Amino acid sequence: MTYYVEGLTNFHGGESNVRRIGEFETLEDAIRASERVIDEFLAAARENGMTIADLFFQYEKSGEVPFIFSDDARTINVRGFNHFKYAMNRCGELCARAENEPAG
Repeated sequence: MTYYVEGLTNFHGGESNVRRIGEFETLEDAIRASERVIDEFLAAARENGMTIADLFFQYEKSGEVPFIFSDDARTINVRGFNHFKYAMNRCGELCARAENEPAG
């Protein structure tokens, strides 16, 4: 089975853009690719002093949302990956790590 990862980006004004992120032989690889898309966005969007809520708001507003599909015609978005839950957890990890880093 092949898994396809596509990213949905909402532009201001209601327009959306979809791009193919990749094709993967395993669900695990597709999930890792989806996580990487979110991680890259959050790393670029995070600013010093940002709260978890602030960072998550940036993801909700401007982040690319990865969706995983399989090549069997029965799936719209496969189970096993929730991009909102993953992004929220990563926001917590990134903001907690930033709080523990020495100022400098």
